[in-house]
Amino acid sequence: MSNDLYGNVLAAAPPVLAETAVRRLHELLDASADLDDVREVAATAVALLNMHQRNRPGRKRAWLAKVTSFAFPRTFATAWGDTGEHYVCFTGAITKGGKHAVGREIEVQLPLDDAERLGQQMLRMVEFQRRQTTPTSLAAQAQGQTSPSKGDQVT
Repeated sequence: MSNDLYGNVLAAAPPVLAETAVRRLHELLDASADLDDVREVAATAVALLNMHQRNRPGRKRAWLAKVTSFAFPRTFATAWGDTGEHYVCFTGAITKGGKHAVGREIEVQLPLDDAERLGQQMLRMVEFQRRQTTPTSLAAQAQGQTSPSKGDQVT
């Protein structure tokens, strides 16, 4: 099986995303892939479908925000002496939306499992984007360069 777990799922256009994901899942199952790999591809495909559905043309976004802090840990206990639940948090500032919301600071609190899943998905998206831009940047760097001819000194 190839090193690329996601195949073309991450690059699929919204109209063909479901078909591409189902075909990739079928390939993974035929190759007797690990069940965790199949679950990861399915979860990522569902998240992409949800994202594309929310970004449909004609649907106005309620608000947008930008991250204003690094991630930091928090623990919330429900009772005195309780060890509490651990969260990964970060703050953001609302940049677009209703006039009462713009400029407000918010804190996003993610349970550890959700934060880990989000972090892994973000890392995969970054790696995918870098793979997509690497050939173009190498071609741009090579543009205008010529190979040395006989007699040229190469250092």
